[in-house]
Amino acid sequence: MTNPAATVLVTGASHGIGRAISLALARSGFPVLGVSRTPPEDRPDPARSSEHTSVQWKELDLSNAADVERCVSSLEAVPIRFLILSAVDYGPGQRHPAAEISAQEWQQVVGTNCIGHAILVSRLLPKLAANPPGIIVNISSDVAISPAAGRAAYAASKAGLHAMLRAVAAEKPVECLRIYQLIPTFQVATRGLRRRRAPDFDFSSYGDPAVMGAVVERLVSPSDTSRSPGTYLVRQDGTLEPYSEPSRV
Repeated sequence: MTNPAATVLVTGASHGIGRAISLALARSGFPVLGVSRTPPEDRPDPARSSEHTSVQWKELDLSNAADVERCVSSLEAVPIRFLILSAVDYGPGQRHPAAEISAQEWQQVVGTNCIGHAILVSRLLPKLAANPPGIIVNISSDVAISPAAGRAAYAASKAGLHAMLRAVAAEKPVECLRIYQLIPTFQVATRGLRRRRAPDFDFSSYGDPAVMGAVVERLVSPSDTSRSPGTYLVRQDGTLEPYSEPSRV
């Protein structure tokens, strides 16, 4: 069921960083609508856990453009002010050369991480601007600014969304729309990452998804408007360091 009072829409809300962000915002009093391809595994009974009553969930496959359009149409009456982009598809677990990437992988990874998010953003811009300042927070990745071998599809998808949001930011004054792109400088121990690692892998040096939840909560807090929009590196203790984007030509 769609939350008619939702002010925050979070993609990738079923687990990991997206789930942590949803819960952090709900605990701060924000009505949250989470969307994802699969339902959250830890959805509690609202009657037994008041902490989660402000989080509702809606199915959305970002790799399916028609599904994204249907989702946006269903949100016509929902006063969304904040859009958090945290859904991610890494593709197959093992890195492999670009020459070995199948058409299906390109479509799935780029469709989920870039195209689906880009459609969602473009369709929701009027709604975000209706109650200024609207805020978009993109959970980006280091591969968006420094691609690695064996991750061509993932790098293309994250870099594409990163560039698209920079273009949107150039179109809108900050009084109307504030866009933050967050690049974690540490590995986060998400469910997907745990699934790709060996059963005995040591995650003690990895960060908690809750760190990203706390950072996003600060960015959308009505009491904190001092942080300028832009791209930031996120340290493991939750501190932010501005990242200098390449100059426009």
